Amino acid sequence: MSVRAEAPPSRAAPPADPTGEAPNEEPPRPGRRLPPGAAGALALVLFLTLAVAALWPGLFTGHNTIVGNTGDPSIFIWSLQWLPFALSHHLNPLLTDYLHYPTGANLMWNTSILFPALVLTPVTDLFGPIVSYNVLTVLGMSLSGWCAYLAVRRYSRHWISAVVGGLIYEFSPFMVVQITGHAHLFVAVFPPLLVLLVDEILVRRRHPAWLMGSVLGLAAACQLLTGTELLAISVLMAIPALVTVAIIFRSRLRELLPHALGAAGFAAATFVVLAGYPLYILLLGPQHVSGALQGFGYVAWPTSFLVPSYLELISGASPVLDSSVYIGVPLLILAVAVAVGMRRRAAVLAAAVTLGCAIVLALGGNLTIDGAATGIPLPWLIAQDLPVLDNVLPVRIMVTGYLALAVIVAIFLDQMLTAPLRWRVAGLAAAAAALIPLIPALPVSSAQFVIPAFFTDGGTRQLPTSGSVLMTPYGIQVLDYDTEVWQAVSGIPFRTQLGLVITPGPGGHEWGVEMDSLGQELSALSNSGGAAPATLAPSARATYLSDLRTHDVRSVIVGPSTGQAQVVQFFTELLGPHGVSTGGVVVWFDVHP
Repeated sequence: MSVRAEAPPSRAAPPADPTGEAPNEEPPRPGRRLPPGAAGALALVLFLTLAVAALWPGLFTGHNTIVGNTGDPSIFIWSLQWLPFALSHHLNPLLTDYLHYPTGANLMWNTSILFPALVLTPVTDLFGPIVSYNVLTVLGMSLSGWCAYLAVRRYSRHWISAVVGGLIYEFSPFMVVQITGHAHLFVAVFPPLLVLLVDEILVRRRHPAWLMGSVLGLAAACQLLTGTELLAISVLMAIPALVTVAIIFRSRLRELLPHALGAAGFAAATFVVLAGYPLYILLLGPQHVSGALQGFGYVAWPTSFLVPSYLELISGASPVLDSSVYIGVPLLILAVAVAVGMRRRAAVLAAAVTLGCAIVLALGGNLTIDGAATGIPLPWLIAQDLPVLDNVLPVRIMVTGYLALAVIVAIFLDQMLTAPLRWRVAGLAAAAAALIPLIPALPVSSAQFVIPAFFTDGGTRQLPTSGSVLMTPYGIQVLDYDTEVWQAVSGIPFRTQLGLVITPGPGGHEWGVEMDSLGQELSALSNSGGAAPATLAPSARATYLSDLRTHDVRSVIVGPSTGQAQVVQFFTELLGPHGVSTGGVVVWFDVHP
């Protein structure tokens, strides 16, 4: 991250600015024909249009189609429906027993995107959670790029330079990966907003410390209710940028600190007031968990920064481990050259330091080459065992690296656009050669949910409102996990023991549904289509009925799956032949285990 190179305004004559820019003036913006508001609006329209063009298959292909895949989005689609449902029924939106019944789940541990769900409540109420999710993908991608544009514009004399910076962030390999399923990450507006607010507090100081500090605290609280991981990454990566700026302006720290500390105090107070209760639920609330949840070894390889993956238009063989970190040799050379040549500009130097730190930290705690750990320790080894940071995937730190690249490239283009003709041509050609390999392969893929008509034509109104409803397919092997989406599109009128949520368990947590004896049998039948038992032994019947009683099951819904016929046969043997075939499912409405 970076802050503006100019020093803050002062009535006294300011000392010389090591950036070479006039510290008390807006940088001249030659050739600007639009007022700032109109330029910002035009940029927003551009970013929005490009996002729609990149995501169109998921937006316009057909009914129940979404952007990306049908895996992780199921919990986000459910969350978009859950918040308005919880508020309208006077329920705590941070906790739920409508999934994983009867124990329920702590939604602060389950990336429940509560703030985006609140903003999109009118869309969800009018059009349903699937449309709302697609709207979120467009808004998340375009607003992330636009906020990056606003941040870069602080250091850019030319509108087009800032637009290019915003596009680097909006269509970065990080964003192209996350847009396929991680709503808590593709809504990446907070890192550039943090740059904007820190710049305002440290440099421009046009507004009172209490006001800007309060806005910063509000933004942080909204990010906490969107995704804690991106908040942690942003705060972590602000440290090297701030340290760099503090060193550059060390002679002015006495002047800068009172205003900065005042704003920081108001930010902390606002954050505590707004986010204190969610933090309590996160750390001490019911069904809170502990320990590292994402121990998947998602770390970058050194070659991942240099070799493109299938995500780029000029595709390559680099693996994508949750998030692509590709930069490319030309862009990396350009970034290093700009950092060296313009090192007297604070914005360039802070961005370069941020980029370097992001690259190093993305490598993880031990250097990995071609998938094999070398045992060579790296700085992330220290951070990976710290609270909060132990749940950050190292590759995702590159989101701030791409923001830093956006700043570096925009400042370089700014210089080239005012350079003599031959240097301008050479510089723009170098920028084009560096950025072309970063162009993603578009459009982004799409996928479609199979949703039985029972859940959309009002069939769920016949289900009991007490107890729970058992649905199949069952088990964590069904990674697209349609059942969460079925419950969401029907308006969440019933509770269920299902749900791909994180709950307390052995070792601090477990993920997914409870695999009791009944669950194991249903998982095997649903996912493999194995033969159902012709008859049930008395002991097995007693065990399965006991499992139904444990979850207070009042109805059973057998949905489309590989083994639907076998599951129907199983429940016919267990519950009797009174299952009703309706709306693409088979339902036992009145179960008394």
